[in-house]
Amino acid sequence: MKYFDEYIKATSELIKINSVESNNIDGKPFGIGVDDCLKKALATAEKLGFKTFYGNGYYGYAEIGEGDELLGILGHLDTVPIGNDWDIPALGGDIIDGYLCGRGVLDDKGPIMATLFATKELIDSGFVPNKRIRIIFGCDEESGWKCIDKYCEQEEIPTIAFTPDGDFPVINCEKGVAYFNVHLKKPKYLQSIQGGERANMVMDKVQCTLCDEIIDILPKNNEYGVVIEGNTLTAYGKSAHGSSPHLGDNALWKIVKLLSQNDTSAKNLANIICNTDGSNYNIKCEDEISGALTINIGTICSDNENITFSLDIRHPLCITREQLYEKLCETFSFGTVEYGFFHNPLYIAPDHPLCTKLLNAYEEVTGEKLKPITIGGGTYARALPLAVAFGPIFPNQESTIHQKNERAKLTDLEKMYKIYLKAIEELTK
Repeated sequence: MKYFDEYIKATSELIKINSVESNNIDGKPFGIGVDDCLKKALATAEKLGFKTFYGNGYYGYAEIGEGDELLGILGHLDTVPIGNDWDIPALGGDIIDGYLCGRGVLDDKGPIMATLFATKELIDSGFVPNKRIRIIFGCDEESGWKCIDKYCEQEEIPTIAFTPDGDFPVINCEKGVAYFNVHLKKPKYLQSIQGGERANMVMDKVQCTLCDEIIDILPKNNEYGVVIEGNTLTAYGKSAHGSSPHLGDNALWKIVKLLSQNDTSAKNLANIICNTDGSNYNIKCEDEISGALTINIGTICSDNENITFSLDIRHPLCITREQLYEKLCETFSFGTVEYGFFHNPLYIAPDHPLCTKLLNAYEEVTGEKLKPITIGGGTYARALPLAVAFGPIFPNQESTIHQKNERAKLTDLEKMYKIYLKAIEELTK
């Protein structure tokens, strides 16, 4: 692998750039950091011999090869917020104990850069693809997909595509993604509450400030580990991706459970929200193809009159966004529910050539013969007529995506790199 070490170095340089979305500045729609990261990736691609295009800060792409058809590879350079309590430099891009570390190494800077260098490796070997290969860099995947929406409005749509932003062996089915905001009347004893980074992250810290009368009756040493200092309660949990909330530890649950000991409204709320399968929201469901519904309560805040929290629901094919809304309105009849961001489900038949060719590439490198899978995560594959998600997380591998200490083992990155090289060959021969 001629370019693997160069790939690691280039990915490390991207990790050093803080590409969490921020305010539009000087025509950079997602902030300076995201724009700097995009320009750095395009400069790297240009040095490798790709034709590049900068889409006004919304997206960019690197293209190589000839032909009427287009293979698209879609990834993103923006990241979720860094979060709290890292044990390693979050923006270091360091190699520590055989791991490349930092926010974005798995989601999605490392994987999309792997496809860039693997394509270069394949072309330099003498292989002549029968399609043009276009690697598309999105800049708003974690916050709303305005980037890929803009791309689809203005650019050529790939004939066939994959996104290196999911799991191996290949994802042929993605649950629907539906966000909702719930507004409830703020209890009189609650002065303020704040927690969470994004709807698609399990809350790892929540703080609230209470009036004296309820503080005085709360136990200072409580079973939930909530820290009480003066009138402020602080709860800590463990972050995880919103598509797999059961892997996290939601800090809000601890606050609400503690308050429920002395307040009926908090008890009612705890009875509804303290689950990840939707059972007490009255939306629990599953089907054979796409599996079971999951729900994450990702952020909470307050103003003078209300508290507002966001729900991230990953739903199977058997229920629609509209049906979820109706059921949530019934569950939260004492408040209001409003629609938020959404993506409809995706399903590509497992025997489609796109799936079978990617599975062949995976099997050739790993020796494992596996079947396509379903995920709750939402990937760029949904944006195109014919696309699936393909890696980078291996079966039964612990994932640090959206968590502190995000990292990837170098040997896994090497295996991923080889798989992408073989997959690009399979799809363009």
